[in-house]
Amino acid sequence: MPFFGFIPSAELLTSIQTGQEKKNSSEPLYPLRDKTALLINEEIIDAILTELVRRFPASDKRDTAEKLAGYVKSTVAVLLKQLLSKSSNDVVKQSIEFSQKSLFKDAAGNFRVGEPLDASLVTNLKNSYAEIKAGNEVNKAVLTELYKQFAEATVRHFMNDFNKTLDLGMIKRKAADLGSAAVIKAVHIAADKIIPNLNKEELLALAEYHDTLFHA
Repeated sequence: MPFFGFIPSAELLTSIQTGQEKKNSSEPLYPLRDKTALLINEEIIDAILTELVRRFPASDKRDTAEKLAGYVKSTVAVLLKQLLSKSSNDVVKQSIEFSQKSLFKDAAGNFRVGEPLDASLVTNLKNSYAEIKAGNEVNKAVLTELYKQFAEATVRHFMNDFNKTLDLGMIKRKAADLGSAAVIKAVHIAADKIIPNLNKEELLALAEYHDTLFHA
């Protein structure tokens, strides 16, 4: 199954695996769920954006990407803290199962945290990376659209689908929907500003690094 996945920190991996081990325990599990959710938010943004822009020379694009990373991290962290609350283990089990479904093993046997993706999206991204690495021109408008699709799939998985495991009331559900819509909008705006303006060096940095995150 094609997927996107980053290598989690030892802390995040342990948190996910401990949740799986303890899911039938009588001790309250919501603190572990909360910790896992906040760590995923932190690390996924670092994996997709922060690590990438570190490879860029200083520029407006780098500034835009760094601002986006900061915005998404803080927006989602604030939202999560509003949504996460003391919950029964029956409710938390759903979140633990969600985290389990977000854990993959790559061909080298490394654990990765991510989400399943449409095969054509992964194929198209990896083909684009191969073209860039071969020194060929790529259609940046098409690449921008691929990244928007990826962003939407990621928000859908880690925000919308995860939030469904939280047993939210109507007001919190509304806040969650508004939060995910705001993140998608911000990512779309940033993608339109960044990707079409990447130079050859930046495109190569993008291709070489992001190629490691998508698995066919």
